[in-house]
Amino acid sequence: MNGHVVTGNSDLIRKWNRSLVLDLIRRQGPISRADVKRITGLNFTTVTNAVGDLVEEGLVQEVGLGTSSGGRKPVLLTLNPTARYVIGCELQSTLLIVGIFDLTGRLIIQTEEPKDPGTSPADVVAATSRAIDALLAEANIPKEKVEGLGVAAPGPLNSRTGVLLTPPNMIGWRDVPLREMLEKATGLPVTIEKDGNAAALGEVWFGAGQGVLDLIFIIVDAGIGGGIITGGHLYRGRHGGAGEIGHTTIDVDGPRCSCGNYGCLEAIASGFALSRRAGEEIRRGVDSVLAQHGAGDTAIDVHHLLEAASQGDKLAADLLDISGRALGIAVANIVNMYNPELIVLGGRLAQHSDAVLERALELGRNRAFSVLSQDVRIVPSALGDQFLLAGAAALVLAGLFRGPVDLSPAEL
Repeated sequence: MNGHVVTGNSDLIRKWNRSLVLDLIRRQGPISRADVKRITGLNFTTVTNAVGDLVEEGLVQEVGLGTSSGGRKPVLLTLNPTARYVIGCELQSTLLIVGIFDLTGRLIIQTEEPKDPGTSPADVVAATSRAIDALLAEANIPKEKVEGLGVAAPGPLNSRTGVLLTPPNMIGWRDVPLREMLEKATGLPVTIEKDGNAAALGEVWFGAGQGVLDLIFIIVDAGIGGGIITGGHLYRGRHGGAGEIGHTTIDVDGPRCSCGNYGCLEAIASGFALSRRAGEEIRRGVDSVLAQHGAGDTAIDVHHLLEAASQGDKLAADLLDISGRALGIAVANIVNMYNPELIVLGGRLAQHSDAVLERALELGRNRAFSVLSQDVRIVPSALGDQFLLAGAAALVLAGLFRGPVDLSPAEL
């Protein structure tokens, strides 16, 4: 529970109580009405009405009788996981993934397709709409049973209005009203959140962050981003820009970043940065199996780097070491600044390269203030490659349940 006292009109209070009851049944079912009353602190009439509404809507089902404590055996309640479905969408500069989840967060079906950083917003929206229709048809799920669409997208963005502002690695995207466009194209309610925030949310709902109130998530892939949960609240900052870990300065004399600054973590340690550096080294004549992919700044991607390193290629191994070292310094800075309980590393460079992960863990602890680094846990995402897709789905689930993270900070 988030401990909020809800005041206002009766419809708002009724909706809040309904979500509170539904979330408890999700987490602790099978559970009796009496236990729902005891745990939530709501009165019996409120619980009875809320449960009645949820049973009528098919979200909750009665599944038998519990143990009697002296009187009649209580009827047990549980969540009906297939009463509704949610759709998650992971939007990256070079990839679009769409998946359907049930109410427990179980992935039913997904599809993915590559995209170009210059693909227009209209084309991305059309591709997303087509993917949703195809997945629903293949899974035989009527659209009326879909609760909504959650989108994890590159920042910076305004989560309240659903507008993508200036995502640095998506060419031609500026002030794009993505939520409005997707709602018009799909007919679904749409929630949009910065990818790092969605990743942090998904990890608390389904992954290594369950039960954690203070968590930092760092995405290390083609780009680098982050999300912050503090005291059980998603921290967006004054203008929604919190968590832009990729654009913290690591080297004041470092290479130019796509954001316009110099020496950012993303300009040194990201997949884009390593690809550019690989091309430069190959043009200088450095011998590497990576040369077979070309020497242009975008010819080599993260997959090529990981594959070459696994084959013992020195250039690829050196580049991954550079990424891990820069990431380790960023982790140490985060430990010193936020003193989190848990830091989660996600993305291909962090999850599929032992060299990057081990170097980041080593430097992250050694360079942090020792008193703070002793207790922090630093782990890869427990959700594997689905951490962003699951986070996108959790955005919709968080609107249906009163889950572990508060998504409604004061500025909203």
